[in-house]
Amino acid sequence: MIALGAMSGTSTDGVDVAAVQIDPDSQEMRFLGVFSAEFPPELKQVLLSLQEIPPRFAPNIDPIATLLQARKDLTDQYAGAVNELLSFLGLDSGDVRVLGAHGQTLRHRPDLGYTYQMLDGALLASQTGIDVVHDFRSKDIALGGQGAPLVPAFHQAWLNGKGVYDQTAVLNLGGFSNLTVLNGQGQALTGGDCGPANCLMDLWAQRAFSLPMDQDGEIAAMGSPDTDLLERFWAHPFFHQSWPKSTGRDDFSAQWFEQCLADSNQLSSEDIMATLLALTVRAVKSCLPVLVEQVYVCGGGARNSTLIGQLRCECAPADVLPIENLGLPAQAVEATAFAWLGVQYLLNLAGNCPTVTGASRPAVLGALHTAK
Repeated sequence: MIALGAMSGTSTDGVDVAAVQIDPDSQEMRFLGVFSAEFPPELKQVLLSLQEIPPRFAPNIDPIATLLQARKDLTDQYAGAVNELLSFLGLDSGDVRVLGAHGQTLRHRPDLGYTYQMLDGALLASQTGIDVVHDFRSKDIALGGQGAPLVPAFHQAWLNGKGVYDQTAVLNLGGFSNLTVLNGQGQALTGGDCGPANCLMDLWAQRAFSLPMDQDGEIAAMGSPDTDLLERFWAHPFFHQSWPKSTGRDDFSAQWFEQCLADSNQLSSEDIMATLLALTVRAVKSCLPVLVEQVYVCGGGARNSTLIGQLRCECAPADVLPIENLGLPAQAVEATAFAWLGVQYLLNLAGNCPTVTGASRPAVLGALHTAK
């Protein structure tokens, strides 16, 4: 069957939609294509504001109406990207069995028993003509898990299909970084979130340089990490917790970042960017088991050559390799994972990995909105 997956991450840059053909019996997968669409600046700003704690709006703005309008606008963007990919691949909606859609995370507090990925599943199904499965994280949290990361189960299925059974890890460098670690039998041994990645570097690029991101790590390469600032970052309790753990902007907010910077007036903006990059690398290294022999990298951070270079130095002797070596574009991995999760729902199969999330048992994840 053909399945689509749609994902927008914490960086709020846009939505990625991927298509994959999955054999429901063997679970063999064949990647078909990906389409990425940037969010309009107005929507991106609203999404970032909604993720702030508390949300930053003018006093006369109705926050509930703002959230509901943003949900519709976000869903419109998802639907547009889905229809663009269908057109590019020469497919009709009737050719697709399911669309697994993540939505936009606005809050993620497994410690308090809730998470919220904003999306209108009914509207998305209506606009695309495809059955939609979404709200994947809530069931795992209901079972005492972190609700994240969910992609390790997909990584296991994909890598086993490619014959990768060695001590292997998959590193996703999105707004936050997370690791999947497979043992020598190709089973998901462990995994979890490592810490912030692109989210803080993007925030600093926007504030200090009026740029959307540090393209290719060029700004960080011009600076030097500051030990004192790095230690202030590293004092965050999240870094000292053991897996299973997950994180998001709830933990690493703009307010927390500003507090850490309070005594850093003497540092150049380039040094601060270099320190944020060093924090990303340190967080990954602290979570990487010593027995891992190769690390396949995906996510937007895979295009940051300065970051990848530092990871290669710090993670040696493990080889740091592009996920493209396994036949999947870096920007398509998470979207493809949610296509797979949508199929898991239809097949009544578990989509979580309790050794990663800490849930009490494997479970079928998601909620269905039919197109009819």
